[in-house]
Amino acid sequence: MYDFTQEQLDFRKNIREFVDKEVLPQAQRIDISSKFPYQIIKRCGELGFLDHLFSSETNYSNMEVTRGVIFLEEISRGLGSLGLILCPHFQGTTLLSTAASESLRTELIKQVYTGEKLFAYAISEASGGTNALDIATIAVRDGAEWVINGTKCWITNAGIADGYFISARTASSSQRRSISFFYIDSSDIGVIHRERNKMIGCNNSVMGTVQFKDCRIPANRLIGIENEGYTLMKDTLNQGRLGISAVAAGIAQRALELAITFSGSRKYYGRKLSSNQGIGFPIAEMYAHISALKNTLYHTASLCENKKPYSVEVSALKILANEVCSQACQQAQEIHGAYGLSKDSEIERCLRDSYMMTTAEGTTQACKIAVASALSNQPLEQYF
Repeated sequence: MYDFTQEQLDFRKNIREFVDKEVLPQAQRIDISSKFPYQIIKRCGELGFLDHLFSSETNYSNMEVTRGVIFLEEISRGLGSLGLILCPHFQGTTLLSTAASESLRTELIKQVYTGEKLFAYAISEASGGTNALDIATIAVRDGAEWVINGTKCWITNAGIADGYFISARTASSSQRRSISFFYIDSSDIGVIHRERNKMIGCNNSVMGTVQFKDCRIPANRLIGIENEGYTLMKDTLNQGRLGISAVAAGIAQRALELAITFSGSRKYYGRKLSSNQGIGFPIAEMYAHISALKNTLYHTASLCENKKPYSVEVSALKILANEVCSQACQQAQEIHGAYGLSKDSEIERCLRDSYMMTTAEGTTQACKIAVASALSNQPLEQYF
């Protein structure tokens, strides 16, 4: 397994104790309620778990990338919805800490760490799908303000978030990469929350559509440099794939734990279920695949942390995470038999949540396109 430092091991232990004591005992009830878990998010802020970003480029970041990934994996082991909720929040805080104006950063940063403010990362549009550069949202400068018009869809935390980091076209030319990022507060005039989408898993994570109609924001809400938002988009998308892969690893880990516990406590003709090869071998395979996923996950996190190129590696990681999480949850459900399909069972929740991982931050097919394109057009020695 990946060789963590003692500090990282201590941090993981703290998160796991919190999850075991305060998340898992109520996770099933929270999932069934489909309500947004405000109290747990706030509790994470109180305990200092939100005092980290995926970027270590400024003094505003107290923890490195690896610890951020540890947090997402462990919190998702307790409830997948929590990881899905916090991934875009960390994308937003990365943009805030590395590219926002000093005045905006000072205004928001403390509330981010305490959990008082929650962010959404809004780049998807109905016409674009996987192509994040196909943007119809427009931002026009008007004196000391920007005027935003457009609609973003499939936005995690839509209607719940206190602020949105959005992409918009800012150049009159037709160049596809002439985009910029902006911060829009949910209380700004012209922010309209449209329909919410009912999804198959992660019941407590809200997803929906947000429209910006003649939304006026101060000039200091521009994130980074005008017309140069493509680099920010690429970086935060990579971080999103890293984060969602951590969420998938956490869900898969919980499925494995449930399969081991169930098969070890049930008997079949006087023998434990786990003593049968038909049960033991799938559990062994789950462990092997999840271990491989975690090693790849933390290797990729170290590349990001050390500011090394990792676009191809994180896309390959997302492919692996999608497949391992789905297979582990399905195998664990089969080991549980009919109970694994009951709405009262935790493994049924894991199975539903695993489906959300296959699409969030890039489908398997989209990630395969990214990897195949890089391997076909760049020197192979970069990757082998």
